[in-house]
Amino acid sequence: MIRPYYAVILDSFHAAFASRILWIAFLAIWILLACLAPIGFREDFTTSFRIRDFENGTRLKAMLASSLADAKSQSPAVSQIVTATPADLKRQLERVGQGDEVRIHLQVLADALNGLLDTNDWYDADAWQGTQRLRERRELEALPPRELTDSQRRRLARLRIEAALPGVFSSRSARSVLLTYAGFDFPASFAIDKTQFLTLVNQWVVPTIINWLLGFVLIFLGILVTASIVPDMLEPGSLHLLLSKPVSRTGLLLSKFVGGCVFVFLCVTQLVVGLWLISGFRLEVWNVRMLWCIPVSVFLFAVFFSVSVAAGLLWRSSILAIGITCMFGAMCLTIGIIGGLFDTLVSGPTRIRDLAVVDDFLLAATSGGGLVRFDATTNRFIEIFESDVFSGDRVLAPVAMPTDDPNTSSFLTAQVRGGRFNPFGSGSLDLLLISSRNNWEPVPSLRLPTGTLRIDLLPPDRLLATNAGGLAVTTLKEVQRSAGEPTEPAAGSQPTDPNSSGTSSPDWIAKLAGMMGGATTGFQSILPRGIALTPPRRIAFSPEGTAIYVTGGGRLYRVAPVDPSQNSLWQITSEIELEGEISAPVVLACSDSILLVARENEPLYLRDSKTLEVMRTLSTDTGVAPLRAVSLGRDDSFAVLASDARCRIINGTASESDTPGASWQSSYTLPIREIEAIHFDAVTKRLIVAHHVDQIDFLEMQRDEVLAPAITTVRRIRTSLSSWRLVDRYVMSPLRMIIPQTGELGETVAAIVSGESSVAIDSGGIGDEPEIVRYRILRPVLSCAGFIVVMLCVSCVYFSTRDY
Repeated sequence: MIRPYYAVILDSFHAAFASRILWIAFLAIWILLACLAPIGFREDFTTSFRIRDFENGTRLKAMLASSLADAKSQSPAVSQIVTATPADLKRQLERVGQGDEVRIHLQVLADALNGLLDTNDWYDADAWQGTQRLRERRELEALPPRELTDSQRRRLARLRIEAALPGVFSSRSARSVLLTYAGFDFPASFAIDKTQFLTLVNQWVVPTIINWLLGFVLIFLGILVTASIVPDMLEPGSLHLLLSKPVSRTGLLLSKFVGGCVFVFLCVTQLVVGLWLISGFRLEVWNVRMLWCIPVSVFLFAVFFSVSVAAGLLWRSSILAIGITCMFGAMCLTIGIIGGLFDTLVSGPTRIRDLAVVDDFLLAATSGGGLVRFDATTNRFIEIFESDVFSGDRVLAPVAMPTDDPNTSSFLTAQVRGGRFNPFGSGSLDLLLISSRNNWEPVPSLRLPTGTLRIDLLPPDRLLATNAGGLAVTTLKEVQRSAGEPTEPAAGSQPTDPNSSGTSSPDWIAKLAGMMGGATTGFQSILPRGIALTPPRRIAFSPEGTAIYVTGGGRLYRVAPVDPSQNSLWQITSEIELEGEISAPVVLACSDSILLVARENEPLYLRDSKTLEVMRTLSTDTGVAPLRAVSLGRDDSFAVLASDARCRIINGTASESDTPGASWQSSYTLPIREIEAIHFDAVTKRLIVAHHVDQIDFLEMQRDEVLAPAITTVRRIRTSLSSWRLVDRYVMSPLRMIIPQTGELGETVAAIVSGESSVAIDSGGIGDEPEIVRYRILRPVLSCAGFIVVMLCVSCVYFSTRDY
């Protein structure tokens, strides 16, 4: 019974194989693979400075200029570096030190530093005595100078420059991958580390090939070749001959459909297998998951071929079948573009990024650089700062101020004009006090330190500002006083910078200190010397505010005040070197006795909050990276938000049943999907979860005898949707399910090939967290599969009920 259908499939394949277009496609595939075959790579030490390596170019300029103006204001190592720079650059830096506005391009600074890599005249061991010595630098300095290769010497020189200029450079991998072609380096500077290289291949190159080369070119050529299969079958002599065999009409049509798909399968297999072999032999990326592109591409072709089959049955013309299929493809593309615009312009900007709560009042920062307040009377979010995807502004995560008055609530935040891609923004950066007393109108308060990235409430009554240069604190009373809020007089003297001498400084010194991110009036710097807040940076603090945990340059520090009754004289009490890649993002959260430390592609470590020693290790899920963690304030428990948009509750206290190889899979996962942000309210002891763009749940958790949290939802916020959100939900979303979103299959391929459900896009060092783009995996598969089934059923019914 199977042989007749097999013969039909083979006949369809022979008919398509005789097409000249097929052989042209084969030739094009072989030429493409031949052109890609010479691509290769070489791995070398990361040595030369590039523009994107500068986290804070303004700080670098200020440090060099300050050293020229007053050598005692900077470390001897900085003086050694600036003395060795070219004369033209030193003249410009001297003008900066005199207070002139001089624009020095980052490439000029990079060229000057790169000129120091080939010589060692500027290095003095005594001058570098107090600088930070990471493991890699210690290992290179331990080698005899004669045994160092040229790349190792340049790498050591770079590490010494980075140590002398803390807070200036982004953390980079020790080794970089440079692409080559036929043995020659690419003419453009294109050096990335191995992790970035694998991410580029798996999450960008392969999906792009599927979307464009396989998704459009080969699919279109496949339709040109196979469009005539059904019309040719309907020719009187051919159809009568086929129906005389022991086959059903439904089986006949499905066999023709399978025959066309087999033809495309052979074409796609050549290209994908060729790319896989090239990436394996030439790029050493042996990713077997890349072969899944073959069935996905055939599946994508089946969507369009099902339309071609239906059109061929109805009009019996291959030309019309090709035309109708092209029109269908244009419709899919149009719906996909419109849906993407809705995601970008309607839903995207309103996604909640950070939360702050006081009693029944709630403020949220959005992904579009806006700030909104929930109004319970209208059940809507009221905009304080407008959310706009085209805006270059950035809003710092709001902080709720404690209050004893239930009728008054106050929040602190700041709006960085033009700060989405520039940590310094444009203009001054004022701390804003937003209070119900002032009808939610922002009131300027203290001037924040230059380049402030985030603010936090440091218990019991202090505000902590983190910028590219360090940490600075002030009191909440000082904030209220500067904003004109009624408050009791602050005891003692006003906060001052502990590094200052107590005498007035010249204007040019104050200006240079501001450029380096120093404390402004009302704030005081607390970060000890020797700590570099280089990305990926992250801070956390103990519940009582008696200790701050800081990461930077691949190290973790515990910083505590010498005298807890004063803000000044903070010191390093413990420090360790973190495991894993130095450039990997870090997640921190601290409870009473446990510090949670998580990094991408590394286990989750639970450390002692005082000694920083590892107490427990949890393995994370493959392809899922921790993004944010908060302490739940009891039982040393934590809530961890991961890149799969799920939140896991982890009990930090090890039980007798725990094993050394425990995984966070055994922890409890909240039954909420599409989570955007999490926040723990220490006053009400509630975990607040923002999900599905702007929906918010308030959760209370209690543990039973088996350590499984019992969760109770005490409040839900489901706001009334705007007009455009209603159109998106009730018009665009159904359309995107009914009309197959073939373009989104590229996201499915990216998830399959990379083994991850999301991709982190570097924000350029702005803020603490990269932008996470989550792949749509199931929706395009379900919509395309449903469409194929419906079209084939309609075609089979039509073919079975018509008299040919």
